Formats: sequence, structure tokens, C-alpha cells
Amino acid sequence: MNLRKRKTRKGITGIEAAIVMIAFVVVAAALAFVVLNMGMFTTQKAKEAIQTGLEGATSALQVDGSTAALVNSNSKVDLIAIPVKLAPGKQAVDLGVNRTSISVLITDENVALENAYAGALYVDGSNVKLSNATGTFTVSSLTPSNITNLTAIKSFISSTNPETPVAYVVFIKNVKSDTVLQNGEKALIVIYLPSSYALKSYAAISIEVRPPTGAPLTIDRAMPATLPANSVITLG
Repeated sequence: MNLRKRKTRKGITGIEAAIVMIAFVVVAAALAFVVLNMGMFTTQKAKEAIQTGLEGATSALQVDGSTAALVNSNSKVDLIAIPVKLAPGKQAVDLGVNRTSISVLITDENVALENAYAGALYVDGSNVKLSNATGTFTVSSLTPSNITNLTAIKSFISSTNPETPVAYVVFIKNVKSDTVLQNGEKALIVIYLPSSYALKSYAAISIEVRPPTGAPLTIDRAMPATLPANSVITLG
């Protein structure tokens, strides 16, 4: 009888050990799943953080061609036009006055304007529209055919009688007729300099465009030694 009891007890002990082992395996599997899940979640968050950092460190805009300058009758530059487009792989950027700012620094004149952005010009059907801080208006002095003409742009800006340098964004290729720069579109960053701020030979200017996303785009240009009166020159 005692031997039978011992055998019975050994069988029960073996079953208990198996149950305990199975419980350990289940708990270990659950813990492994939690660890793997947390690892994947952390990896995804790290990837998103890296992507956000890269987007913030690179500009959404890039210069697309040569910078042009308009020289007045006094052999001074009073208008600068810089062609820009979206950088490769970037999403559309809103260049409206409430979303983007443009600063201007003229070292020779000790002039620093934190935000000289006055408005955006774009073609809407047969009209040219101006979008600024107060609303959207039709510009009668500009047409779709002359919106890329620097002299016409200068004439329009000067008619507003600015006392300090002002900046405009002029969309020269715009698909949706708005102030959002899309892939395949192109715009000019135009800086108008009143007579007292016009740039003479060797003068330097720095322009910084700060869009709502991405790093600012900084453009530094120096005037050449010779500035032929009433001409358009290239600043590189």
C-alpha cells in the first residue's frame, strides 16, 4: 500500500511540474511579445523623430536659377528677383504672408528688417491677384502677360510708396491660383529697394525666407563693380 501511494504521489508531482513549466513558458512568451512590441514602437518613434529632425534641418525651398537685378538710372540696384521652387521630396509650402516671413539685411546701410514681406502676386484666370495681410485684391496694373516683367513689377510696387525695402512673392508658374507653392511650380522672391536704400557697387544684401516648415532659405548676394544704368544684370 505504501508503494502504491508513493507512485501516485510521484505522478501528481510530475503533473504539477509540467503545469508550472507550461505556466513559465506562457509568461515568458507574453513578456517576449511585450518586449518585441515595445521595441517596434520605440523604433517607429525614433524613425519619426529622425525624419522630423531632417525635415527641420533642410529647407523646403531652393534657388532655381540665376538672381536678376534691375539697375536704375543712377546706376544702383533697386529690385532683386530670386527664382525659387520646392526642394526635391518636399511637400507643398504655403507662401502666404500669414505663414511665411522674409527678412532683409543690407550690411552697408546697417538695415535689418525682420519681416519685409508685403504680399504675394499670382495669376487667377485673366487677372493678377494680390494676397496680403488684409485680403485678396485684383491688380489692374499687372496682367498675366507681364507678371514676369521686372520693370512692371517694380512699377506696381513703387506705386504703393514704400518707405523701406519690401518683399513680394511673384508666382510665375502657378497651377491652382493660390499662394501655395506646389511641385512643378515656380516663384520669384522680389526685393524692392526705395531710392534711399538702392544698392551701389560692391554693396551686399542678405535675404532669408522662413517658410512654415523646414529650415530657412538664405540668399547672399553682392553687387558687381560695374552697374550699367537702366539695365538688368545677373548676380549669380
